[in-house]
Amino acid sequence: MLVAELIRSCSHAKVAEAAVHSIGPDLAHEVKLRAQQRGLASGEYVAQSVQVFARSAHSRDWSRLSTLLRGVDMPILAGLHFILEFRIASELGLLADALEKASFKLPAHERLREGCRA
Repeated sequence: MLVAELIRSCSHAKVAEAAVHSIGPDLAHEVKLRAQQRGLASGEYVAQSVQVFARSAHSRDWSRLSTLLRGVDMPILAGLHFILEFRIASELGLLADALEKASFKLPAHERLREGCRA
């Protein structure tokens, strides 16, 4: 149920952008940079990320997302952060195994950037 709400809500650009800003300024900045590289507004990039995940995620990814949402205070924001980190990792060519071991606490995007340089 929470996963469906996450997908439904964050597939809308304005909602998605507000949610990213709620997660924190570091992630919002990273999203803004990635969106600009693609000629998109931040909210469009986030909504697109959610929609792509919804269409193409493997069952193990859905399972990891569902597991992550159990018992957290703000499941929609935690789930959105997971999806964005998943997309950034994919864009950087990082393996799913590296993502699986990740901590989904901010500033996760910094960890991903450093992993790309290693």
